[in-house]
Amino acid sequence: MADETGGERPEDLEFREGGLSLGLIVTGIVAVAAVIFILQNSDDTHMEFLLFDGTVPLSLVIVISMALGAVLGWFVGFMRRRKKRQDD
Repeated sequence: MADETGGERPEDLEFREGGLSLGLIVTGIVAVAAVIFILQNSDDTHMEFLLFDGTVPLSLVIVISMALGAVLGWFVGFMRRRKKRQDD
């Protein structure tokens, strides 16, 4: 479905008549690669952060880092969409 300018709306990009979109396929591949990476890195590692100092599984550090990156990426996108709506 297209908007008034003839372009596709973001919600229309997720699924197409022919099946899954390229973005959804790439997201799936990256998610599978991330799970494999996490499972292969389960050794303990020493970590220091602010007041925390201890030994934790490396996989936990990876998961927390990925989650913080996802939240930060979502937030930046949210702020850009919000600014764009205010400018229109």
